[in-house]
Amino acid sequence: MTAPEVLGSEPALTLALSLLGAAWTFFRSGEWIQQRRRVRLTRALRTLETAILEVYEEYVRALKEGAADGHLTIEERRHARRLARDRAIALARAQGVDLIRDLGGDSLDLWITRLIRRIKAGK
Repeated sequence: MTAPEVLGSEPALTLALSLLGAAWTFFRSGEWIQQRRRVRLTRALRTLETAILEVYEEYVRALKEGAADGHLTIEERRHARRLARDRAIALARAQGVDLIRDLGGDSLDLWITRLIRRIKAGK
């Protein structure tokens, strides 16, 4: 058997793909990849928090001061969250951060709620 025949055989291909899969698994589970994920998550959360604080300073504070009871209506809260989401996506895009990928598009509203609670608890 010649070398090309051996390399093209099923056992050789199976072995090569198994080794490639093992190397890929080792690489993806490595500390370097985990560190990069943490850095991306941290940058995304900082960007989101900055957007929330900006919307609070520009929009929410004025509405609260203008309201008789000092609270926002449900619709005003929804609008403020939409503004925060849009502002965060714009800020992230300007900084080269993919907010939707890093925090998850479906869970972005949950992150906003969580950060608002944390900000309120810190005040």
